[in-house]
Amino acid sequence: MSRILVIGGGLSGCTVAYRLACSNIDVTLVEKSNTIGGRVRSYGCKAVEKCQNCGVCLTGGLWDNVSKHPKIQIITNAEVKDITGGPGAFSVVVATDLTKRHIDSINAIVVSTGFESLSGGISSHLQVEGTTGLITGTQLEELLLRRTLTGLFDSIPRSIAFIQCPGSRDNKEGGFYCSRVCCSYSTRAAKVFRHYYPECEIVFFYMELQNVESGNYYSGLRESGIEFIKCRPSKISGGSPVTIEYDKPGVGITSKEFDLVVLSDGIHAGVDNDRLADICRLGQDKDGFLRSVGADSGVYVTGCTRAPMKIDEAYADSVAVAALIEQKLDSGKWRISKPSTR
Repeated sequence: MSRILVIGGGLSGCTVAYRLACSNIDVTLVEKSNTIGGRVRSYGCKAVEKCQNCGVCLTGGLWDNVSKHPKIQIITNAEVKDITGGPGAFSVVVATDLTKRHIDSINAIVVSTGFESLSGGISSHLQVEGTTGLITGTQLEELLLRRTLTGLFDSIPRSIAFIQCPGSRDNKEGGFYCSRVCCSYSTRAAKVFRHYYPECEIVFFYMELQNVESGNYYSGLRESGIEFIKCRPSKISGGSPVTIEYDKPGVGITSKEFDLVVLSDGIHAGVDNDRLADICRLGQDKDGFLRSVGADSGVYVTGCTRAPMKIDEAYADSVAVAALIEQKLDSGKWRISKPSTR
């Protein structure tokens, strides 16, 4: 009988666990918080008249399926402290608040611990004075999750601004790369805002725009009255209203007021990645994301633990990792040991 250890119970970890369990493989899932689901569990659907393909529906029923599956053992409020052995015979030490557990005869390990939204602070290039009237992309998702048939806000906003790339495209913030997800979720959210509040002024401040869907996607947004200003704001003064200062092309430093400002935060390497790289024998890229060190190492990295990914990409990546593990087990390449827990 085979057993796989999955570290991290978010979208990627749960997808791998459920796929393997459905193939009659025992899975031990270790999650540091008190429940599975990770960040995606608090993400809201962005459909308006029709589906916007945001990927949230891919999680439908996943958490219940994982929680109820007899082949999956879930250990919450837990952290992996040590790993010894090799493929087919890993031994793992898992610590909780009350106990320390040794799990032996692990065939393979999957690391799917997710990401951080902001690497630290908001951004080195953006001066922020006060936070009233400001929300992050994470808080935006929670707002969308709670929306009703009639709206999202108790008080209807007259103007909303999205600031793209705070904490990204900035070496001081540890993320000169593009997180790729920000344009996707923020523009879809803007469509939801426009659906509920057709008279609301919506403005995007951006450095560059990533492709979200094929066709004239951004032209359609502009046709709906959404404005795009290419610049990097220098200062935000929170309050009612919020004031954004920015360098307007052909004009110079100017300012504009909004009822609400969304900081479209991206994806940064997990704060625990250095420790995980050490105990799981993994590599790291220059941005801190984790990398498997070899095809036969028996340790896999999936989802946003290894790179910025959209929901559908993280899901597909996890499905592929589960399939690869099944192939390895079927080939008999790893020694199959009877699992034991003490």
